[in-house]
Amino acid sequence: MTHPLRGLQRALILSAVAVLAVACNSTTTTPATAPTTTPTTTPSAPPPASASPTAAGTASPASGGAACAPTDLALVSGGWSAAAGSRGADVSVENRGATACTLPAGPAVAILDASGTQLLESPPTDAPGPSLEPGAVATFTVLFSNWCDEAAALPLHVALRDGNAAIPVPDLDLTVDDLPPCNGPGQPPALSANPWEPVSG
Repeated sequence: MTHPLRGLQRALILSAVAVLAVACNSTTTTPATAPTTTPTTTPSAPPPASASPTAAGTASPASGGAACAPTDLALVSGGWSAAAGSRGADVSVENRGATACTLPAGPAVAILDASGTQLLESPPTDAPGPSLEPGAVATFTVLFSNWCDEAAALPLHVALRDGNAAIPVPDLDLTVDDLPPCNGPGQPPALSANPWEPVSG
């Protein structure tokens, strides 16, 4: 015969085993969660910078901007030289203005009498004048021959033509002793000017 106390102990042991088994089966393994990472955004490359506009360059010699004002030009001459029955003179022109400007086409020169009346002008030319920076100089040569008009009011003056303006050339006034000889009576006088020659610095 089984003792009642042993039966009770066996029942208690079985109950404890059953509770332990249930507890072990009910424990679930929590899956490890992957560490959350904050996605990093790679900054996109900045758009290529557009080329900045270049500063306007200075005017070229053939298109040097506005025409020179007569008041901005300083003319200098070394006087007349005589050769082969004609007269010749070198003239330099300096830009004393504040900005670059274009010299008149040609150049063109004129002979004026004592009252300022124009008597003679060199042949017109379409050759553009050079552009002069402030302080820059250009030169040309005047050639004058066969003067036979004894009635002209002296002294005669030489002027650089600039549109409707006439800029006097200093030191080229012509008295009776300075005039070129009359080598061809009845023939017209001759007046010309060689092209501009810019003077390099």
